[in-house]
Amino acid sequence: MATSVEWIDSVSLHPTPAPIGFLPAELLTEIFVVSSIIDPLSPLAIRAVSCRWREIVDTSPQIWRHISLDDENHSIALQSYQAEQWAYLSSPLQFDVEVHVANLDHLLPLISPLLPYIDRWRSFKLTGQREDEVNMLELNLNATTFQNLNISVCDWDNDYLEEDEDEVKSTFVSSNPPFAHVMNVWVGLLPSYKMMAPLRFTTVHITEGGLGTISVHPRSVLDFLRACPDLECFYLSGWPHDEDLSTECLPVVALPNLHTLQFKSTCCTRAYLSCLRTPLLQYLYLAQLNVDFELQGEYNESGDSEDEAGDYSLSPFSDQATGMGLRKLIQHSHPPLKVLEMDFSDMRTKDFRYIFDRMTHLEEFRIVASDMSDKVIQLLKPSIFEDGTVQLRLPRLQVLRLYNCPRLSGSAIVSALTARLTYTDNNIESQTLLEVAIVACDGLTSAHEVQLERILHSRLRYD
Repeated sequence: MATSVEWIDSVSLHPTPAPIGFLPAELLTEIFVVSSIIDPLSPLAIRAVSCRWREIVDTSPQIWRHISLDDENHSIALQSYQAEQWAYLSSPLQFDVEVHVANLDHLLPLISPLLPYIDRWRSFKLTGQREDEVNMLELNLNATTFQNLNISVCDWDNDYLEEDEDEVKSTFVSSNPPFAHVMNVWVGLLPSYKMMAPLRFTTVHITEGGLGTISVHPRSVLDFLRACPDLECFYLSGWPHDEDLSTECLPVVALPNLHTLQFKSTCCTRAYLSCLRTPLLQYLYLAQLNVDFELQGEYNESGDSEDEAGDYSLSPFSDQATGMGLRKLIQHSHPPLKVLEMDFSDMRTKDFRYIFDRMTHLEEFRIVASDMSDKVIQLLKPSIFEDGTVQLRLPRLQVLRLYNCPRLSGSAIVSALTARLTYTDNNIESQTLLEVAIVACDGLTSAHEVQLERILHSRLRYD
């Protein structure tokens, strides 16, 4: 039987381990950090154990710097809240983001609360429907360089990501200008603004997938744009899918900072232009909107009546849709447009007249492959009324570019530009043309060119 001295010596040589609750805070913190990596939600359970542990967890940002999200575990709303809380509690440290998505439509909603803290991302790992891994420290992202979002809307039955296009497949890539960065997202359906925290991107591109097999409904685009209050540039590139939108009640979206807008290859231009409120819009680009088939829908708005000019057009239905959409944009937003470019996009004569009468800030007008008639170019002439007053449409126009406008006659071009320049070149209160480009307009002969050179001199371009 051991003596009391021997028992005491035994205890001193083999002390009973101290309860975990009595471990130093520094050691507990290290244990909790490891636990948070193994189980990202463990900090919530740990802080519920005792007041001491709660204090340690809440005052140790390193415990919260591993953010793991999974669209198959909990609701998007709950995980978005989790992401926002983890980002707050890990401040000011950098953190790691790990996202598993069985459906790529959920990626942007899941990480949207974390994007305002992009300068604190240490790493990003994506698994599930698409895989990606990025060392975020190498990109050096911040609010100034991280302003561009590219969204590709895909039909997963037909679209796929090329295995050898690693840079294109990356979620975060460098772009031009130097030190700028783009976030790339692939979705089957655009997420609603209701699913996301506000997105602070200033430039957004939305592109429909290849082969024209999927159509992005205007409602989903407009609904998404409601999540982008800081948007300055918006580009939509699609395929000419035809849908009847005349009975749709689409949401009206205010984009108070938007200055650049482009629509390309879509039959829904009227719907978009009618629903956007863009009071600062300065640059409008319309490309490949002309179609030779009848668009669906019946409209009976002011201006939808037949064009009194009766001019010929290869694309009468898209001409009307484009013109009526632009009318609505002007009526609702009164944008100070400076540049209007129309590439394989056209309007009726009555729409040109309506728009030219109201675009008092326009400085550059460029049109390609238009069926516009002599009646349109004649609108550039000054109109002199009986009381001696003069109306000059597009009073600030400085650059005029006409490309491949086969129905314009050379005599009409010469007549309109001669009359305009005679007035503006000699009127100090008016802006005059500084550059005129006329390319591949069949009605312009060499004799007409000589006449134009006499009044335009070096301002005339043929290329």
